[in-house]
Amino acid sequence: MASGNKEKVLTVFDFDRTIIDCNSDDWVATLCPGGEPPKEIWDKYRQGFFMEAAEDLLQHLHDNGVSSQDILDVMTQAPYTEGMKDVLTFIGKNRGVFDCIIMSGTNELFLEAALKAEGVDREVVSKTYTNYGHIDDTGRMHVKSYHNRLCSCSVDICKGTLLPEYIKGKAQKGVTYTKVVYVGDGRNDFCPCKGLGPPDVVMPRKGYKLLEIIEALTPENRLKAKVIPWEQGSEVLSVLEGFM
Repeated sequence: MASGNKEKVLTVFDFDRTIIDCNSDDWVATLCPGGEPPKEIWDKYRQGFFMEAAEDLLQHLHDNGVSSQDILDVMTQAPYTEGMKDVLTFIGKNRGVFDCIIMSGTNELFLEAALKAEGVDREVVSKTYTNYGHIDDTGRMHVKSYHNRLCSCSVDICKGTLLPEYIKGKAQKGVTYTKVVYVGDGRNDFCPCKGLGPPDVVMPRKGYKLLEIIEALTPENRLKAKVIPWEQGSEVLSVLEGFM
């Protein structure tokens, strides 16, 4: 590619069920007595009140003697999607060509614990956008939405506003992107995909909601970006290698 580090390919990844092969909240919920939380918490989650359900889950864990460190420790054991560590390693070795960001509906405490556990070089990931998390004076963990019900695709973080903001900010620093490769699985990944153009690539995971939404689009509403479904990290890696 011409222009050295001034022109790059931007790779954007969801985290849950994309980089890691599970949902963070589900994974942490195994710490509940009996291995699952009370039914009312799952009901709230299924109704779309994700942050409220996560707060209830964290309160339930705290009330049952599960420490914040226990939660962070279990996140270090979250399984990576097959081949995805190879993708991140490849990006890290080719930072002159690729830039990498993560946008996720999990939270910063869960996400960072999982990344650190796998020894992911933090220089590989230029920026993470995710919901907030903190541990209070009693040792109880809390989470908070990044956005406040801003988007029709998500009630906690609007990736559709964050992606163009990031690209604009990098352009102001002299870095432009020849294409964007967006890798995700869920409903909240659809919003940023709508803003991508013909040079770009959307990679929805097979068997998940993002691909289902894309396949249901009418011809007049179809995405402008090229759509390449994926199942394992090796398929994502193959696409990225084609840009070298």
